[in-house]
Formats: sequence, structure tokens, C-alpha cells
Amino acid sequence: MLPHLSLHPDPTNLAHLLLSLCQTEVWVEGSEHLPEGPMVVVSNHRSFLDAPVLIAGLGRPIRFACHYYLSQVPLLREIALGLGCIPLRQGSQRQMHFFRQAQASLAAGIGVGIFPEGAEQITRETLPQEVGRFQPGFAHLALASGVDPLPIVPVAVRVQEEWRGVDIPMAFFRWFDPTEPMFQQETGHPVVFYRRVALKVGSPLWLTHSQRCGSRQERLQVIQQLAATAREQVQAGLNN
Repeated sequence: MLPHLSLHPDPTNLAHLLLSLCQTEVWVEGSEHLPEGPMVVVSNHRSFLDAPVLIAGLGRPIRFACHYYLSQVPLLREIALGLGCIPLRQGSQRQMHFFRQAQASLAAGIGVGIFPEGAEQITRETLPQEVGRFQPGFAHLALASGVDPLPIVPVAVRVQEEWRGVDIPMAFFRWFDPTEPMFQQETGHPVVFYRRVALKVGSPLWLTHSQRCGSRQERLQVIQQLAATAREQVQAGLNN
């Protein structure tokens, strides 16, 4: 018998339930790197299980940014919201709705998670050790946050064993939102289930007040360096 699901489930409990249903085993390496209090978690992204794996594995609520399309599909929408995810808005480049909610969460001591690859890796067939380009949105968020100092924690989701479900045709998603450009592809959406996965926690990248007070050029350099270093740590965690 499945556990009772409330209308407002605890995100950590829901994450554990999803992993139990998918028979996913998770263990953590480098937990000593996890700081107390608010943090920005960045990770690679190949499966819809990544958010619950990170929430359950790191043992605390983390509000992940999730792609707009997840907020349009029944059941996926309820799961994402139950996990505390913050859906991005369609067609909004600056995503101020997400930034406001994320900054409020950090100020309240709650972690925020971002997959800097966006939907690029999850919507196409990729190898477990493959890491895409890291978009710098998480660094912009950290730079704008009032939390000082603020740790950015790179975490590699290193899959030991997985299996592929049947790809979901993009035409299925078009039924819910015919205007979403991603749904216009003729390929299928891969469905990757993890059996055994290790979370490799990297060294926190600390963002301080002095870095926020530099010139515009200096802040851009900080953003580029954070994106590059976070990606390097995630790639190293997948390779080692």
C-alpha cells in the first residue's frame, strides 16, 4: 500500500517516496563540504529524478528551478510543486518571478537549486558523464542575493546504474501547450530512471560582499569564473 499523500506534502518526504517508487538507491560523498544555512546548489541534469535525488540525498529542502513545461503537464506539475520547485516563465529572459522567489527563499535560510544546463541535456539522449554548457543564471542570482557570504555548492549526480523508459513523443506535450518551442521537435523526450546514483559534493564557492561591490566589469568576471569553476567541479565529480 502506498503512503498517504497530503495536499501539501513535505518536500523531503515526497522526494524519498519518489525514489522508493523508482527503486533508486542514493549515497553521498563529500557531505562534509555542505555548509549550514542557505546555499545555491548547482548540478548536472539528465533525469526528472535529479531534483528528488538531490533533495533526499542532501537531506534538506531545496527549491529547484524547473522548466516552464513541467508546470503545464498534469501530475508532473503537482510533483514539481510538491517538491517545492519554482517553475520558470515562458518567454521571459530575465525570469524576475523566479529570482524574487529564489531570493526570498535564500533570505529565509532555504536552499535554492539550479540546473545550469537548462533543459538541453534532459530532452535529448546523453551519456552519464556528459556535461553541457553551464548558463550563468545561478551566478547572477547569487550576486544579487543579500546573503553574505553565500555558498554555491557544485554537486555531481554520478549514475552507477540506470535504465531507459520509453521516450515520450513531444507531440504529447504539445497537447498541453502548443506554443512551447521545445515541444515542436519531432524527437522523443528521453525517460531516464536511476537505479544507483552517487552525489559527489564539491567544495563550496563562496560569494562575498566585496565581490558584489566591484565594477560592472569585475562582477561579470566573477559571474564567468563561478560558472566555469562550478562546471569544472561537476565534471570532475563525474570523472572520478
